[in-house]
Amino acid sequence: MPIFSRLSKVVLFSLAALALAAPANGAKDKMKLLQEANELFKQGEVEYEKEDFEAAIEKFEKCLAKDPEKAGAQFNVGVCYTDLGDPEKALEAYRTTLAIDPLYHHAYFNIGRIYHLRKDFVQAIVYYEKALAGDPYAPDLLYNYAHALMEGGRVEDAVEAWDRYLTIAEQLPEEAKWVERAKEYMATLESISGGTSEDENE
Repeated sequence: MPIFSRLSKVVLFSLAALALAAPANGAKDKMKLLQEANELFKQGEVEYEKEDFEAAIEKFEKCLAKDPEKAGAQFNVGVCYTDLGDPEKALEAYRTTLAIDPLYHHAYFNIGRIYHLRKDFVQAIVYYEKALAGDPYAPDLLYNYAHALMEGGRVEDAVEAWDRYLTIAEQLPEEAKWVERAKEYMATLESISGGTSEDENE
């Protein structure tokens, strides 16, 4: 069965949602660094949109030099390395993201995808489940989780996961293509599990 890639390429950290308070006495230098980091982050987004991933990495890393706690910038470094076809560097970046923010569930998701593509379904499932703890209703995550369970031979768990995915995704027009594939997988798995039950009863 083919794996249909659903790796997120979205730059997820929102500078628009970041409110910078007025600097207290003695904090002006820190505020200047944060403002410079935000500007570098925006420049990284621009480079990413142009698909100049190496230039984007340079901007995000300069951003991190000024604000090492900006998990979104570190995550985006991983996304860029993913797009450059360097999963080892991507893994390093995603793990560093989690060292900054252990609740950054998008990093768990993308680590899971890397293991998924390597057909290491056990590790893929582990990381998808960590991601689901932070975002249990994300359709792309549920789809990949169900697919990993299926390819890992966990038929009953896969059926349950596909059902969870379909409950959410059937309400979303943008998921139409994936819903059809999920239904095909679901039907195949149900026929397998049904056949197994009949064999055991004989």
